[in-house]
Amino acid sequence: MRIFILIFLFSFSLAGCRSGDGNTKKENNPVITVDSLEIITDMIRSDSSNYQLYLQRAHMNVEQGKIDPAFRDVNAALELNPQASDTYLLLSDLYFIIGNADNTIGALKKAAELNPYDEVPYVKLAETYLIMKNYSMAQKSIDKALSINVNSARAYFLKGIAFMEQGDTVSAVTNLRVSANMDTAGFAAYMQLASIFQQQHDSTAVDYYEKALKIRPDDEKALFGLARFYQELGRQDDALAYYKKVNELFPENKKAWFNSGYIYLVDKENYSQAVPFFKQAIYIDPAYVEAVYNLGRTYEAQGKYDEAAVQYRQALELHTNYPLAIDGLNRMHK
Repeated sequence: MRIFILIFLFSFSLAGCRSGDGNTKKENNPVITVDSLEIITDMIRSDSSNYQLYLQRAHMNVEQGKIDPAFRDVNAALELNPQASDTYLLLSDLYFIIGNADNTIGALKKAAELNPYDEVPYVKLAETYLIMKNYSMAQKSIDKALSINVNSARAYFLKGIAFMEQGDTVSAVTNLRVSANMDTAGFAAYMQLASIFQQQHDSTAVDYYEKALKIRPDDEKALFGLARFYQELGRQDDALAYYKKVNELFPENKKAWFNSGYIYLVDKENYSQAVPFFKQAIYIDPAYVEAVYNLGRTYEAQGKYDEAAVQYRQALELHTNYPLAIDGLNRMHK
């Protein structure tokens, strides 16, 4: 779950970097939206005093994974306008990307100082402190964000994550629900709620996966998560239906192929149906030892002992002393 949480925190951090400055003084330089580095560079040559052009090019460089040029543009923007909080927000994202937590926090505090009526720096501070597992400072940042905007869905989301990581599931669910109810695009909150209830083997998880999928119908994690939960519940036909959607949209998802094969092998005992799913999982990842072994297990169930032995030996080549494969070969010898 920790990796899942960090993914959403990181996406939140970048999502807020284009936020406005609330009550700060408006700049005379208009924001011009373009989608080409070449065009924005030509514009900078023509208007080198416009800090927002540098800031926009920095955003574009970040989106293309060009961190060093983004830093140069942010520094240029700061030289032109050292009082712009949005520049410090982007600077914090850059430090966040390279893993410099202290500088991330410093840039966010400067952004908050320049624009004390903007919740975004405090939300980002909370995200950073959560990743550092500094729950006390995260809570203070969340409280400050909520004092500025009591309807901040992101702040409630982070509050829920903080409670969840500290083991207070009840408070986590309460705050995540508040976040989801406030945010019509509350995908992250619904996914976290689904994850919590799935771990508790509570069918309420299905409702939250479905709500997440209404927002993002083709999201891989949501589709796979719902399929996996249906499998855990023993609703194998529903699981297969969602695994099929995953395979259609994300054909490289080896686990969806494998899980479908496993359902046909173990639950439905439909061995001929299981074979192509395991083969596809192995095609995607030839070192997928569980798929190799279970293909052997499927052949064994079909009475194809020579083919089964080949798969068991292959599993042992991939994983020395793999106990299940050893047992399988012993059965073949008998």
